[in-house]
Amino acid sequence: MKQIKEKDRRILEGFCGVTAIATGVLCILYLLDLLQNHWFLSFIMGLAVLLHVSLSLLFFIRRRHLQMTLAVLAAVFYAGCLIYFM
Repeated sequence: MKQIKEKDRRILEGFCGVTAIATGVLCILYLLDLLQNHWFLSFIMGLAVLLHVSLSLLFFIRRRHLQMTLAVLAAVFYAGCLIYFM
């Protein structure tokens, strides 16, 4: 596998951080009943899937296979919940 540049790795880490913060803020807004509807919850679940897929890619690049497997399982779980609750 071709070596990944440090700049690209930092960009992926930043994307994971921004996605995690956005998901957390939206979850707080949902739990405080400020924006509580079906579409908002689906958007939060979609962000959770995106977060776990990007985390699994980051762990794959770092060669941490156990964490990558757990992130993939979490992404599959959230995707299944998203499909089930639609």
